[in-house]
Amino acid sequence: MTQRLDSQANATSAPIPGRRLSLFYALYFALLGCIAPFWGLYLQHREFSPEHIGWLMAIMALVRIVAPNVWATWATHFSSALTLIRWAGFCTLACFSAIAWLHGFLGMALVMVGFGFFWSALLPQYETLTLQAVGRQLDRYGRIRVWGSIGFIVAVIALGWLFDHVSIAWLPWVMWLIILGVWLSGWTLTDHSTTEERAQRRLPITPLRWNRVFACFIVMTLLLQVSFGPYYTFFSIYLSSLDYPSWSIGWLWALGVLAEVLLFWRFQRISHWLSWRSWLLVCLLLTALRWWLIAGWAESLSWLILAQLVHAFSFAAMHVLAMQFIQGHLPAAQQLKGQAYYSGLGFGLGSALGAWGSGTLWQVIGAESTFQLAAIIAILAGLVAWFGLPRDAQTDNK
Repeated sequence: MTQRLDSQANATSAPIPGRRLSLFYALYFALLGCIAPFWGLYLQHREFSPEHIGWLMAIMALVRIVAPNVWATWATHFSSALTLIRWAGFCTLACFSAIAWLHGFLGMALVMVGFGFFWSALLPQYETLTLQAVGRQLDRYGRIRVWGSIGFIVAVIALGWLFDHVSIAWLPWVMWLIILGVWLSGWTLTDHSTTEERAQRRLPITPLRWNRVFACFIVMTLLLQVSFGPYYTFFSIYLSSLDYPSWSIGWLWALGVLAEVLLFWRFQRISHWLSWRSWLLVCLLLTALRWWLIAGWAESLSWLILAQLVHAFSFAAMHVLAMQFIQGHLPAAQQLKGQAYYSGLGFGLGSALGAWGSGTLWQVIGAESTFQLAAIIAILAGLVAWFGLPRDAQTDNK
């Protein structure tokens, strides 16, 4: 016990590389700011059909199912998180560089699989490094992590302006430079992990005990992410078809993330207003309303702004509520595996099904009906929460 307290004290007394860690988060989420609003438009520029765009986005999402569990196992073979970060960063850069030589659907699919697999290794390891660096100073974590959202906002606004002046064919080069920056940032850090922390990395992960409540939670998350499919895959393409300029598309994406950041900061102040399950239901109903607004009133900028503000609830609040559930419902030894299922099955499989389904339906039933179907799926997620989840995230299943 004394050694553990000493190691924690050393972690908190060591200088915190806040600027260098903040740089990573800014670059990492700036890359997401390239992918989420503009990658679909880039694939359209490359003359891929909506069905192929849906498949390519689904393939990248499918990687998120496999990768978290693979890296959780492989991480035990690396001496530290920093070693894995440097290796995975180089492989990410190498895989994405192949986009200059691989063409066609199969070539693009190979690039996205390789890039997505190695890219998915970085964030969990940086989270480990950041938490080790801040120790008990958890307020410092929030100040570092917020730079990720700032990076996303800056990227979508800057690229929106840029692509009004140059071709979107330049997008891969911008992404390549950001990935290079991420890899180089890994060499600016020093490994301060203790002997105890390195030994902890090699411990086997405790298997997760499934039950009805946890299964309902995963199904609810999966359905929510399926409903996001048309948004993440075709929202920018949809707005472009309605003659919105690139700069306004970038601002609309940035507005959603800004709303997300503000609610992340303030949600604890309002969380006591409703029970845990009631908050879930409110968020899911607002998400359904969001998709319905985009389906029927996308030509109105005012309604689009309102729909993007709802992102604070459909993403930020839902993520906080999910973390509360995992902490409250699962024993500490099973929480890492619970996070993997939440990320892999909920987000990964849900996003893959949403991207594939929206790509398949986009030309068949049209944009409006696809978003209306997304709203119905969000309501189904609400029904799962209503009938399958308890009022409180803290349950007696431990």
